[in-house]
Amino acid sequence: MKKRALFLLGLLCLCLNVSVEGWAQSASQPIALAEVKGPGKISGVLTDSLTGKPVEFATVALLQNGKNLDGTLTDSRGHFTFSHLRTGTYELNFSFIGYNAKNLKSIIITEKDPEVIVGNTKLSPAATKLQEVTVVGQKPLIEDKIDRLIYNADQDLTNTGGNAADVLQKVPSLTVDADGNVQLRGSGNVRVLLNGKPSPFLANNLAEALKQIPSDQIKSVEVITSPSAKYDAEGTAGIINIITKKSFVPGLNGNVGLTLGNRNSSLSSSLYARRGKFGTNLSLSGFQYNVPKGFGMYRKEFREGEDVVTTQTGGGRVYGGGGNVQLGLEYDLDSVNLLSAGVQLNTGRYKGDGSQKTITSESGPYQQIGNNTHNQFSPLSADINFGYTRIIKPKQELTVLGQFSQFKMESFIDQNRHTLGDQQLYYLQHNTNQSMNRETTLQTDYVHPFTDKSTLEVGVKSIFRRAYSNTQYQVHYPLEDRQDLEDNNFNYTQDVAAGYLSYKVTLLKNYAAIIGVRYEHTRLKGAFTSTQTNLDESYQHIIPSLAVSRTFKENHTLKLSYTQRLQRPHIFLLNPYRDIRDPKSVFYGNPKLAPELSHLYEIGYSTFFKTSSVSTALYVRKINNAIQQVTPEIIDGISQNTFANAGKLLSYGLNVSGSTKPVPALNLNGNLNLYYNQINGLGMHNSGWQYNLSFSTGYDFGKGFSGQFSGGFNSPRVLLQGQSLSWSYYNLAVKKELFDKRGSVSLGVNNPFTKSINYGQQISTAVFEQTNDNINFNRGIRISFDFKFGQQSGSKPPRKKKTIKNDDMKEGA
Repeated sequence: MKKRALFLLGLLCLCLNVSVEGWAQSASQPIALAEVKGPGKISGVLTDSLTGKPVEFATVALLQNGKNLDGTLTDSRGHFTFSHLRTGTYELNFSFIGYNAKNLKSIIITEKDPEVIVGNTKLSPAATKLQEVTVVGQKPLIEDKIDRLIYNADQDLTNTGGNAADVLQKVPSLTVDADGNVQLRGSGNVRVLLNGKPSPFLANNLAEALKQIPSDQIKSVEVITSPSAKYDAEGTAGIINIITKKSFVPGLNGNVGLTLGNRNSSLSSSLYARRGKFGTNLSLSGFQYNVPKGFGMYRKEFREGEDVVTTQTGGGRVYGGGGNVQLGLEYDLDSVNLLSAGVQLNTGRYKGDGSQKTITSESGPYQQIGNNTHNQFSPLSADINFGYTRIIKPKQELTVLGQFSQFKMESFIDQNRHTLGDQQLYYLQHNTNQSMNRETTLQTDYVHPFTDKSTLEVGVKSIFRRAYSNTQYQVHYPLEDRQDLEDNNFNYTQDVAAGYLSYKVTLLKNYAAIIGVRYEHTRLKGAFTSTQTNLDESYQHIIPSLAVSRTFKENHTLKLSYTQRLQRPHIFLLNPYRDIRDPKSVFYGNPKLAPELSHLYEIGYSTFFKTSSVSTALYVRKINNAIQQVTPEIIDGISQNTFANAGKLLSYGLNVSGSTKPVPALNLNGNLNLYYNQINGLGMHNSGWQYNLSFSTGYDFGKGFSGQFSGGFNSPRVLLQGQSLSWSYYNLAVKKELFDKRGSVSLGVNNPFTKSINYGQQISTAVFEQTNDNINFNRGIRISFDFKFGQQSGSKPPRKKKTIKNDDMKEGA
């Protein structure tokens, strides 16, 4: 992840310094290769004239007769190479932030002497430090790479003042409902990472974790639909990687941000510093939110003699706040031995209040029920990581990584039920829960280049997960003067051992391929006291992957890929604990769930021309043992909701995204995902077409004023027993730059003409029909202020480094 971010930064510098006409059109376009073909080659190394150390990621431009032909960046050892050159006379231009530019002329390639080694070229540091860097132009909102799609969130003004859930909602191929449930191309079987790393807080409660990440801190979001073998065999749909703006940059700089709104407010600050061999970053953020909610349920049960109708209406709100602190450290022992470490803490307190009325046509003492609920949970999570990298030679590296994560949460639920007519209290419940989830990961990776065109990557990894949950129920029946006390405890362990091999090669001049295989062995153990259930099993999988690309005329690329994916059920899905907060609906997990195994096929095409780009992909996803939420039966008017391996899911579709700038001040971006789902299992069948559509546009009015609009529509989605409801959203924002572009103030509105969004669903079986309403009052307004401070020196930029990516678990809603 950081390698890609650093490469994009270097590429941007290359564009600004070399001024190649084609590069200025779009940062997403590949570097225009020189239209020269021959046996010639020019190579050399770039070093600091004072320290003698390599100058990494500097810009090197190749010219002939004053015309730019090609460009590249120096690698981690300062090396650069230009190949396939015709005979003739060339010159080289060297440039990098903080150094004086340098030019080498009269470099002659002949048929007799086609390879020229210019040797050690020394750059002298500039006499003064660069106090401020102004970059003209900007990255496009959407970038399409060979193995992933990148949404540059920092280029979208409508993200200002929101949170990570608001950002993910605008990423092509993704949908996010009000509860934080994330789907990729219609599938919820995805893994969400933060800066390439997992977090127990993300794993245990994704919805609340997304609210803890301010949108102003998000740099980009990567969507990887066909991960290579070096990634965990996660998610049947793919990986979502949220990249924040934290980075080790030369010198000292930082930023502060403040957002005030009717639905959420936040305050964040970041400080980045690097001097010599040592780099550090520190970020702090706090937030609060308050969102009204609405609930409803209508159910008709087909019973002998008469139909039983049950209706629920209710509302409430969810509110709370929290904070986040991150500290990162880097130290270069020397040019080939690198150390890094980091720690992240998250905490918060989240609350919810709700009231509900239930009316049923079935005769009995409780035909009309009033239900009031208050819940509160306080999470605390910590992530500690370290890394060591040994650079053996350019592009040949050995990396050792370690990570320890812990998530702890305490929750409380108070509930009472009374009859609506005489307000007679007949049920009181108090739940307490303490849970802990620990995860330790060790990983070693080795990269070996055979030639400039082929690279082998191998690695091994171990994950050790330990979790427990202690729950106590106190239920009091005032009318019977009776009190029940029940405990529900479970302990769970999961150990994963994995190894992979991945080979990347460039064939001829326009072909590239990545082929790999991954082996994973899983051992599970669990003890669930509430049902006296024990879990003890193990399984192993061999996961192949293959990706091939072909480039035509430099701006047309065709990609084909195949991979298998594995999805282990998370503890939330396995725990048989029964959630009985709703008098007419019970939820519980299924400890007998088996992992999902999917086959993913994809063919994609992308092209760019002038200021426009288009990407398309046809995909097929076949899942065995598909995990679905189901309602197998209704007992005494109470629906029993759980999770099951519902058989097979076949999904195929078309994804199209594009962007264009018809005039320099205007940009337009759109995405369409059209797909067909077919689900078979548990004696049931359902199928149908569905689609997601999103659109955004921005306009620069001049004099520091700009504006943006974004919106989207999601059609009904097929479920095993019914479908989810359709929903849409739209957002507007305007921005004014201040203090010579160091600061800005923004005003944004969400769904100004729509009071609420219903993320409900409809269920239909042979014995009942049911509609669930989940209403989120999403109309919002906010004002945000942002200010950047500090300076940058001529020190070297941050080194690309690897991180642990645990992305193998299927999440709960």
